[in-house]
Amino acid sequence: MRKTIAEHSGRIETSARSSRSQPLLADYQDAHEFQTCQFHAHAAATGRGCLQVAIVGLGYVGAVTAACLADLGRSVIGVDQDQVKVQAIAAGHSPIAEPGLDELLASGVTAGRISIGPIDQAVERADVIMVAVGTPSAPSGALDLTALMRVTQEIGAALPNDGRFRTVTVRSTVLPGTTDELVRPALEEASGLSAGRDFGLATNPEFLREGSSIRDFREASRTIIGSADERSAEQVKAAYQGHAAPFEVIAIRTSEMVKYTDNAFHATKIAFANEIASFARSNGVDGREVMRLMVADDRLNISPAYLRPGYAFGGSCLPKDLRAITDRARKTDIELPLLHGTLASNAAHFERGVRLVEAAGGRHVALLGLSFKAATDDLRESPAVALAERLVGRGYQLAIHDPDVDPSTLRGANRVFVEEHLPHLVDLLHSSLIDVVSGAETVVITKRWPELEKLGELLSAQQRVVDLVGIPGLEASAADRYAGIGW
Repeated sequence: MRKTIAEHSGRIETSARSSRSQPLLADYQDAHEFQTCQFHAHAAATGRGCLQVAIVGLGYVGAVTAACLADLGRSVIGVDQDQVKVQAIAAGHSPIAEPGLDELLASGVTAGRISIGPIDQAVERADVIMVAVGTPSAPSGALDLTALMRVTQEIGAALPNDGRFRTVTVRSTVLPGTTDELVRPALEEASGLSAGRDFGLATNPEFLREGSSIRDFREASRTIIGSADERSAEQVKAAYQGHAAPFEVIAIRTSEMVKYTDNAFHATKIAFANEIASFARSNGVDGREVMRLMVADDRLNISPAYLRPGYAFGGSCLPKDLRAITDRARKTDIELPLLHGTLASNAAHFERGVRLVEAAGGRHVALLGLSFKAATDDLRESPAVALAERLVGRGYQLAIHDPDVDPSTLRGANRVFVEEHLPHLVDLLHSSLIDVVSGAETVVITKRWPELEKLGELLSAQQRVVDLVGIPGLEASAADRYAGIGW
């Protein structure tokens, strides 16, 4: 009998269910009551004050931001409705799979710079209140702002009229106009206060990639702050004191647009590289070699990032943000054929992968990789999850191996997504690469990790390989049993 993820992890299911049944950001369990900020020896020794930052939403963006700001010497107060996330961070553990985050959170908790608390106390004590809740896609492609507006109202209701200037900062990804037209009036109505006079309002879009988010934070090319007044901008700047990246203080609407511009460009680059590789393969050319030579020209061809052929793009940002842009454009009668085409190109590239698996002929398939990229357990809109769902639906016998994915640790929207698309993941996922490969007729690779460098040694003379990412040396090992998606 197959087990669902919920059955496999009853403790997590109970916690998630109980948190959903309570008001958003409800009071916390006694064991994790609010901890007050203290001036620590570390801060005194470095001369960094105890500026307090409340972070509302402790998912990928919130947890990483909390850890990195604490590392800069800030006192961080975390707020989330998910008790599993709250308990993990309070104990100095990461609630998500992200390299280095466990250690950074543990350091912050041990030093007393990371605490948790209910929203009213967090808002009252904070200088900067960062909103980092998710803004997923609605069925139409528009953004679902339910969580954002709910926490906005709760923050507004908690803002005290005590003469102290606090800045509410939207770090969530939102379309231009969201902060001015929705967040600002909601805060003012709930608080009875005026933005820019009684409290600050700013945006601070994040550019963190899962699997490298700590490095992305520390080595950022710029820190963007959207603000209509200098006081708000300066308070957000203070939260980043000691950070090396230069500040770009711009209009709020412009700051909201920058994140979408970046992700639209990245998605377009991926689709471009994949289309070139597909065309190259059909003409007897290795698309990887073509793109390697293309990106070698960094004078005219800009950065090589996102220009390596592979499988379709996925994850919680690029597809969602492209849909949001194209949905807004449709509603305002703006034609965006390039960006519409990027989504269509990505969908077509996904189907190429499906056809390669079908052409291999074997009904017992080993799927190596499930999350959308290496070093993360994020399954949201992963093309590998979609591929697995398609193969299971067509009667294939599927065994999956991914060292980054543990069903018992999946949280929030990530867990909801996989329960909807692969409810029996527990039965399909196996911990041993050798066992998964040995029982397969066809081996399908959807992402890279170091262990796969020796995959060729595990293959039998009869097994076929469908390589959707381009593992070095694998083509030579599998010879005529090998099929690459763009090479």
